[in-house]
Amino acid sequence: MRLHILHMMGLDSDKALPDSHPELTALDPSDPVRFVWDKTTKQSVHNGRMKKRVIDDMKENRKLYKHVSNKDFGKKSLDAAFEQCFVTFRQKFKIQRDRASAVNYKQREDLKAKRARRLSRRKIVRCILPLMLAL
Repeated sequence: MRLHILHMMGLDSDKALPDSHPELTALDPSDPVRFVWDKTTKQSVHNGRMKKRVIDDMKENRKLYKHVSNKDFGKKSLDAAFEQCFVTFRQKFKIQRDRASAVNYKQREDLKAKRARRLSRRKIVRCILPLMLAL
C-alpha cells in the first residue's frame, strides 16, 4: 500500500513529501495524488476522495500484486492498510517540516525501543530462572 500511494503521488521515496494541498481545491484525475496533511481522511473531504482514488487504482491494478491474496483486496483490509500508511505519512510530513516534532518523535521512538529491550530481558530471565533452579 505504501509503495502504491508513493507511486500515485509521483514520488520515489517518502524522504521529501510534497506540501499540503489546499482543502477546497480540486485535483484533476491526471494530476498526482496530494493530501491535506493537517487533517485525517474523515476530517477532510479531499483526503477522502484521494483515499478512494488510491484504493480504486489499487483494485484496478490488482495484477501487479500477484503474491497478495484475494482476501487482502477486500474493502476492510484495504481501508485499514490505507489508514495505517496515511497516518505514517502524516507523521513523516510533520517531522520533515517541524524540528520540534522531529525531536519529540525521536525521543518517543527511543523510549519505545528501551521498553522493548527491558521487556525482552524480563522474559528471558523469567524463562531461564526456573530452569536454573531446577538444576
